[in-house]
This record gives sequence, structure tokens and C-alpha cells, in this order.
Amino acid sequence: MNIKHLFFLIACFSFTQKTHSQIIIDEVVVVVGEEMIKESDIQNQIMQLQKEGEKNIQTCKILEDLLFQKLLFNQAKIDSIEVADAEVDAEIERRINIFTGQEGGLEKLESFYDKTELEIKTEWRPLVREQIMAQRMQNSVVGNVEVTPNEVRTFFTKFSTDSLPTIPIQYEYAQIVIQPEMSNKEEQEIKQKLEEIRQRAIKGESFDKLAVLYSDDMESAKMGGLLGDYMSRGELVPEFSAVAFRLKEGEISKIVKTSFGYHIIQMVEMKGEKAKIKHILMRPRISPESLKNARNKADSIYVALQDSLSFKQAALRYSSDEKTKNNGGVFINPYTGTSKFEAEAIEPMILHTIKNMKPGEISEAFLSYNDIGTQVYKIIMLLSVIPEHTANIQQDYDYIKMVALQDKKEKAMKLWITKNIQSTYIKFMTESYSDCIFIYNGWFK
Repeated sequence: MNIKHLFFLIACFSFTQKTHSQIIIDEVVVVVGEEMIKESDIQNQIMQLQKEGEKNIQTCKILEDLLFQKLLFNQAKIDSIEVADAEVDAEIERRINIFTGQEGGLEKLESFYDKTELEIKTEWRPLVREQIMAQRMQNSVVGNVEVTPNEVRTFFTKFSTDSLPTIPIQYEYAQIVIQPEMSNKEEQEIKQKLEEIRQRAIKGESFDKLAVLYSDDMESAKMGGLLGDYMSRGELVPEFSAVAFRLKEGEISKIVKTSFGYHIIQMVEMKGEKAKIKHILMRPRISPESLKNARNKADSIYVALQDSLSFKQAALRYSSDEKTKNNGGVFINPYTGTSKFEAEAIEPMILHTIKNMKPGEISEAFLSYNDIGTQVYKIIMLLSVIPEHTANIQQDYDYIKMVALQDKKEKAMKLWITKNIQSTYIKFMTESYSDCIFIYNGWFK
């Protein structure tokens, strides 16, 4: 079973009505460790798939997916995996926002459930916590899996010639990013607001909740401002790490400016050369005048590039993108670690631009967004176009490595599942699903 689909229950969520019939038929189907799967859990998933238009609904597959999640969650509790309340609350808010955006407002959500918003949040809280913990458990199993060059080559040799995948057309490009600058007034306003938040945290308000409420870094805000797990200095921009690693545990920094915006930082815990760090980020709101000035600057750089200025020199001297300016502006695919991009992975405006270019050509400046959602101007140089072709180890090593790694992670997860099925108390409380043929043996004991 593909690892992407193995734990679909962790990623999806049931927006299903609780009907009278569900209440009547609800019973415990199976116990996994200290966790239960009820008939209503299965029916809720069926209703969700029906709502999404799924035709081929396999009840036994739904049950096995639920068994996987309970197996993960049960082990997560044994391993003392924890999830902050602020992270759970943020995820609930995200799900409610998705539903209300799709279905037309909070009133429809409340009508759908016949509950108030507060009652819905209360009902979802344990389920969302369970899903996050299960996902963390899965990550702990496969997060450190790696493949060696020899394993990649061995994996590739297992493909027969007629089963080799076709690699779509790919592009390599470099960029110069010109970010609008704030006026002094705009800068003072954002710093004043952030300082007010800082003072509230210092006086005892929860940093986690302040991050959820005010941080412009949506990913870390979900976790109360936490920047992943233990981070090293090299994983953070220099201005940020220079301040963060001088803080004592629990201490909150003064305002720090980086290319991402303005931060206040809290040191959570140090472990050797790594640390758990939280932050609250506030990004500038760009004025029309600042945007116009950025356009003028980008246009002047384009003119200089037509003369004697090299693209590499211009990227180093003018680009505001810290990730690319020091390597000639070459953009790296975060999913593959290479400079190759398939068309669907390229920002639409960039793709529209490079499709009409030849390798070596440089585009005029155009309005775009950086990876944190701020309006910027970009100048693009097309480096190469790699035509569609059958995969080969010389040209597509990085792609094959990615697939080999995914395969190895799936195998590691399957071994973990097989082992934990045997060592975990599992008991079916009804004969209703005794005819199910599961992917893994051992569920029935």
C-alpha cells in the first residue's frame, strides 16, 4: 500500500452529520490497545467519501485504515508523543475555515452538525489531537530513512525496459528577486505592534496563543510558533540564529529583523548544538509607492543585464532572495533537491514567461510573489530545457533517488505495522467484519 494513501485519515477529516440511524447502530467494532473503533467511525468515513463523489467505496479498506491510525495513536501514547493545545486549536480553526470557505459560512457548518461552533470544536478536539499524534508517530518511523547511491542503482536495475517511467519536460532557471522596501512610517508601525505583543508575552500571556493569533508565519503558528523540532544554527538565517542561540530557556528576545520580516523569538529548550525555538513573525504590508520603486529598480537591473552585468553578479548584488542570490540565482526544487522542475511545479507566472524563452535568454521584470506571499518583482534567466524522455540513471539520478527513498520508507512502515500488530492487543468485538480480507495478517487474533 502506498504510504501516501496509507494514512489518509490523518490528512482528511469528516464533515458528516450525526443522524438518528448512526446513533442506533453505533457499537464498538474493535479495540486496539486502549483505543476503540466504533461503527459510527466507519460510517462517518463512508459518508465523507460519498460526499466527495467516490463510487468504489470499500468498507474493509476504510476499517483497515482506521486500524492503522489507532495502531499509530496507541504507540504514540506509549512513546509519550505530545501535541500542544495551541497546535490542536490552530488545526481545528484551519479545518473550520476550509469548510466555511467551501460551503458558504459558519452558519452552514452549524446547521450541518446541528451544533454551535463551540460544540463542534469541543467534539473535534480529541479527534484532531489523535490524528496529529498518529502523524508524528509515522514521521518518527520513516523520518530518518535514507538511501545510499548503491541502493539507488540497485533499485533502478529492478525496472524492466518497458516499465521505466517517462520523465515530462523539465526546466532549469535562475531568478533575481526585488522586494519592495518599507517606508520609515510603515516600519515603525509594524515594530510598535510587535512590541505590544512582546510585552503581553513577557507579562505572562501564552506565547503559543499569541503566535496563533498574530503570527504571519502560518505553518509555525499552527504549533504555537514552534519552528519544527530541534534546529541547528545553519538551518536558520544568520540574523535570526545569532539572537536565538543567545537566549536562555523561556526567554523572549527583542524585535529581530530578517529578510522574512520582524520577529520576536522564544527559546524553548537547548539540546547540545540544537534548540527548540518559537517565534512570532510580522510581515510588512507593501504600499503602492514602495511597489513602484521596486519596479523601477528591477527595470534598471534588466537594462544593466543587457549591457555588461552578468546575471550571477546581479543576483549576488541585488536579489533579496537569500536562498538563491549566492548561487547565481539558480532556483532549487525543494522536493527533489535539484534545479530541475516539471511544468506543474513551477509558479504560473514564471512558467508563462519561460515557455516563450530560449536557454540563455533573460526576461523583463514582472510582478510575482516570494515564498512567504509578499509581492516582489522577478527577473528570470532560462538555463536549460530538458525534453520529455524515458528515465535513465545518468540524467535522472535525483528523481530515481527520490522514488527509491519513497519505496524504502513504505517498506519501513510496513515492517513497523507488521511488528506492532503482533505486539499490540487487538480484539474484534463483533462478527460484522469477519469476512474482510485485509492487506496485513494479524488483525484477527
